[in-house]
Amino acid sequence: MNNEPVAWMVDDEVYLLNEIDGEELNAIPLYTHPAKTLTDEEIKELYGIYNYRYGFDEIEFARAILRKAQEK
Repeated sequence: MNNEPVAWMVDDEVYLLNEIDGEELNAIPLYTHPAKTLTDEEIKELYGIYNYRYGFDEIEFARAILRKAQEK
């Protein structure tokens, strides 16, 4: 993975690398990070748990997926 910034923030405005010189005064570098993903099996397992517990509450299911991905 490239550890170079993908954009810069200057005074609450975001600029792509080709729009400004990264060395501009008070420019804050912004980076990306790899997405954390779940396998199909992990999603199916969570679906079963949350469908059983909550009668398939979409919000609880979405939160469960996000929590599980953040654990990785």
